[in-house]
Amino acid sequence: MVENQKLYLLALAMIKGLGPVHIRNLIAYCGSPRAVFDSPKARLLRVPGIGANNARLIRDIDALKRAEEELLFCEKHQIRAITYLEKDYPQNLKYLQKAPLFLFLRGNIDLNAQPSIAIVGTRRCTDYGRDMAMELSRFFAERGINVVSGLAYGIDISAHRAALKADGMTTAVLGHGLAHLYPSVHRARAQEMLKRGGLLTAFSSQVKAEATNFPARNSIISGISRAVVVVEAAESGGALITAQLAFEQNKEVYAVPGRLGDIYSKGCHHIIRDQVAKLLTDPQEILDDLEIQWQPHSEPASHTDDQLSFNFSEDLSTQEHKVLSFLGRGEALVDQITAHTAIPMYELNALLLNMEFKGLLKQLPGKKFRRI
Repeated sequence: MVENQKLYLLALAMIKGLGPVHIRNLIAYCGSPRAVFDSPKARLLRVPGIGANNARLIRDIDALKRAEEELLFCEKHQIRAITYLEKDYPQNLKYLQKAPLFLFLRGNIDLNAQPSIAIVGTRRCTDYGRDMAMELSRFFAERGINVVSGLAYGIDISAHRAALKADGMTTAVLGHGLAHLYPSVHRARAQEMLKRGGLLTAFSSQVKAEATNFPARNSIISGISRAVVVVEAAESGGALITAQLAFEQNKEVYAVPGRLGDIYSKGCHHIIRDQVAKLLTDPQEILDDLEIQWQPHSEPASHTDDQLSFNFSEDLSTQEHKVLSFLGRGEALVDQITAHTAIPMYELNALLLNMEFKGLLKQLPGKKFRRI
């Protein structure tokens, strides 16, 4: 679609209170995204579900200004803003009723070029759950399948890590915009995904992680995937929401069984009992059910390190910038860091600890630090 139509569509998508269904109705009624903004208020009110407040917001020029700023941010940080009308939009997601009108993607993956399978589960996984997630992820990654998850603690990050270790592709679907990263401790893993996969979200860049965002995130995880595998889950939680969404989207759902009585296997057992999920005993079963032929993973397109850096200035303090700038791609003793940055030692120790937690630095023996 032409760029100015993309601008107008994004402006519509950024208006709170307008969902994908209403926006599609507006476009169908008015003829194009731009025509929606050019239409008088009286005409907008004829569209079902568009009340006076939404009609007023559509006429507000501020929505177009925010959309323009968003597209400039995307251009600056090598983020692809993909509309539901473009061929790059994931086909597995496109025809769902509440599919987002816009997706923002950072990385080098084509979500239509290879099959995707989601691996999800609890943040508080057991050793058994972690090992199962990693084994399943490795199996899929080695067979050319994009492993999808949500970058959260526990099962999610275990799946991402194993796919990367197998030199496969993995995509993290986020519940916030790409000017942020949550949890920040997984920054190093996200950096790797930019080279072998990507970071995907339906939220504009400045949206921060909030609990209300995650059901929409879970819907995208299931929506872009051919199947969803739940490894460990308690009786409630995001993984079961993702499984239910996948079931409603007519996707294949599988659950890994655990021991009777284990708290983080109860959710898996329940969705197997309720026939939401199939009992998984061998990952090959999934490939057979989906009729996915084994194929070795391919090398991703090459990118420069500068293009793939995941380091937005909005995330870093002035002192963090100083430390990272001094370290470059090397390592240094803490005494050298304080000498070159002029940050007092009593402040630097706490700063370095916080930066290590964020995944920006790695502490080495002898009070040395290296930039990740």
